Amino acid sequence: MMGKMESYNELTDEIVFKRNQMIETGLLKGLSHQETVKQSQELDELINRYQSLFKSKDQPCIVEFFAYAPRS
Repeated sequence: MMGKMESYNELTDEIVFKRNQMIETGLLKGLSHQETVKQSQELDELINRYQSLFKSKDQPCIVEFFAYAPRS
């Protein structure tokens, strides 16, 4: 169980980091800039990985968890 929790924490940290990176790039370069689009696709992959690894009911819903994550 501890290994799963570590993976959960690492993956959620990666998602938050990638989300913030994508938002910053989008603000600086525009939402349709190729770098922003690439980061969005990378974020999608991380979220898909999260959803496939943590489908159980004891983990927070990905939408609720990241929809209101504070910006750093």
